[in-house]
Amino acid sequence: MSEDVKIIGLKNIPFIKKGDNIAQLIVEGCKKQNISLKDKDIILIAQTIITKSLGRIKHLENIKPSQKAFKIHNKVKPLAEQKKIPVKSPELIQAIIDESKKVLKTEHVIITETKQGFICANAGIDKSNIEGTSNIGLLPKNPDLEAKKIREHLYSLTNKRIGIIITDSFGRPFRNGAVGVALGVSGISPIKDKRGDQDLFGKTLESTIIGQADNLACAAQLIMGEANEGIPVVILRGYNYKFNKKANISSILRNAESDIFREETAQKIDKMLRARRSYKLNFSNQDVKEETIEKCVKLARWAPSAHNSQPWRYTILKKGLIRNNLINSMNEKLRTDLENDGRAEDYIRKKIDKTRTQFLNSPILILLSLDTSDLEKYTDEVRNQNEFILGVQSISASATYFLLALENEGLKACWYCAPLFSRDIVKDILGLPDSFIPMAFFTVGYPEKGEIKAPYRKKLQEIIFDLKKRKA
Repeated sequence: MSEDVKIIGLKNIPFIKKGDNIAQLIVEGCKKQNISLKDKDIILIAQTIITKSLGRIKHLENIKPSQKAFKIHNKVKPLAEQKKIPVKSPELIQAIIDESKKVLKTEHVIITETKQGFICANAGIDKSNIEGTSNIGLLPKNPDLEAKKIREHLYSLTNKRIGIIITDSFGRPFRNGAVGVALGVSGISPIKDKRGDQDLFGKTLESTIIGQADNLACAAQLIMGEANEGIPVVILRGYNYKFNKKANISSILRNAESDIFREETAQKIDKMLRARRSYKLNFSNQDVKEETIEKCVKLARWAPSAHNSQPWRYTILKKGLIRNNLINSMNEKLRTDLENDGRAEDYIRKKIDKTRTQFLNSPILILLSLDTSDLEKYTDEVRNQNEFILGVQSISASATYFLLALENEGLKACWYCAPLFSRDIVKDILGLPDSFIPMAFFTVGYPEKGEIKAPYRKKLQEIIFDLKKRKA
């Protein structure tokens, strides 16, 4: 255990230029501060000066954005403006794409997997502490190699076995604020495996693995700072570690298969499609914001539709007198229809009560209508009828998109076809245009109950009609 650890900032490192020898500058800086390097000192070096020494600087005006960069820019710009953070130019976004193995998320920030294997914002590209308003700094292509070169050169200059950690600062899931992280190591392993050791009470540790390089990077960050502190090199002395020439950063990187926070898009979609349920239980009292509903409708607009007609129309019905009048009038018609069918009073009451409470009490009730003015008009009734079916198919696709968008926002919903049986009442009470045909209700809210049991689904062979098995 290290009981006395010292963190020493080197204050005499000059501004770095391409080609500068970092190891030599560290030795010279130590001399100016009367510091003698010792065996098993750890030197933590800010990535920025490695980037500068390698000439990993790009000029934004020399970057030509691709269509992909413009597409991402158009998506993230309004989100960034909403969050009141700087909007990334298409040129900067192109640089992020170029430095990434994969773009994982594009919201108000861009999260990528860098070519080095790090998951971080903007592929680790930074403008801070880089001279020039249109210049950006890129991560070193091989941080481990740069750490090794510095360690070996320091050994040749001082004859001391020293651990090297190249550091940067990353944001973290679920927490605000950037912290120090290790990008490259040499001489010191990025993790310390404590499995098999015993705790204070003699219990054997079974899963404790410490990210020691990141912990040390965080400690160095206290002195390095992020602004104008100007201390890019820190010596950490007194920490007990096992010197390891073969150490590399890869052992600290979690692979995609075991990273539950980096779920592949295909896995997310598969999981959401299987998990969505028709929610017919009580909703919680949590308020559903109208902007959240509008966000879901925006996504529903991207559903496929015949001739790209987009004949769907969404009406948001909040709790209140209009909704009450609508549901009461629909129930009166339902009662009349069932009485005409010769149904018993007990059956009628149960039928009405089955949906009445949900329609009245759901935080939000959505009406989906088909706007027939968007349908093609033909000279014969057969094609007009087929066009109507195309319209129904189109709004059904939009409804599916809408339900999945609600699910993605943590909302639950159920799709009801009651408006089909009371079209005139719905149009009259809500004052809908003549071209509208009410098709469906969606009860929407945050769930109060737990998981809903998965409903029965037919076997695959029951729903795929095999032409080879058809009758001759």
